[in-house]
Amino acid sequence: MKKLNKKYIKWIIILLLLVIIVSSYALNLGKIKDKTVDGIASITIPFSLIVNPKNIDEDIAPKAVDINDGDMTKEKQQAINLVSTINDDYDNTKELSFLSNDQENNLLKKVHAKPHRYIAKMTLLNFGKDATGKYITISCNRYDDTKTIVSYRYRLYYKGDTIKSAKYLNTKSNKYPPQFVIKDIVLGKSGNNQAKAFMQLLKTAIINSNLTATNANEPGNFNQISINLGLNPDNSNNGLYVLAKNSNARVSNSSIVGYQIADVPRYTRVYIKQLSKDNSYYYTLTFSRNSGRFINFQKGIISTDTNN
Repeated sequence: MKKLNKKYIKWIIILLLLVIIVSSYALNLGKIKDKTVDGIASITIPFSLIVNPKNIDEDIAPKAVDINDGDMTKEKQQAINLVSTINDDYDNTKELSFLSNDQENNLLKKVHAKPHRYIAKMTLLNFGKDATGKYITISCNRYDDTKTIVSYRYRLYYKGDTIKSAKYLNTKSNKYPPQFVIKDIVLGKSGNNQAKAFMQLLKTAIINSNLTATNANEPGNFNQISINLGLNPDNSNNGLYVLAKNSNARVSNSSIVGYQIADVPRYTRVYIKQLSKDNSYYYTLTFSRNSGRFINFQKGIISTDTNN
């Protein structure tokens, strides 16, 4: 009996020791956990780091504009019809009703500053879309007793058959009245519905090449990328270089912000805006409707508004 009691006592002591060891470990584990939670909670992330745009703007892109407007042949015909109506109204009234009163007075004051000056007609330079809406660009052509024709250029925003607003762009001079959208030229494949996918290919090519930000050293680095994308390297290397140099790691700080279509040359131009911490940059992606492909990616806004 005494031996049996000793055996039980031995096992009881062992069990008590095990309980003490397990309890001690559990208590320490709780303290470690508490210290870990308290430690994490004590780390304070500055609020300005979370909300300050200067700290997060590399992940912000400009608001994109949807440029896939369906049947662009109808858009071209709409633009032609608007200018035809403008010319008919002017022939009947000699008033520039598509301008505001102040704009009309300012223009006519310039036109009539000397005798024999007059506005003959309006011609269509291009049509397109930006963040404000759809527009046509027209030239008010001034004639006088010289061979020089002066072109006063306006961007007219419209909805349906109604001109909503007008914006003066610039004044040019030439021996011929400017007209870059031609009624009898078939529009063909516009390229609008391909632009978004092409820009994604372009961004992916830059990322895969590791030529982003600090690794983009010179335009020549982008020669092979231009060739692979079917772009003209002479016209595109510098544009790709500037885009990459001012990009974030994912090349996601740029968006399509508009398009413009003309027949002379037979191009669709897609406009890209890029945001960096300190500046905005603009690029022109050109689609040739003769070859049916994108051919150039250039820095800046290239347009028949100002470049012709």
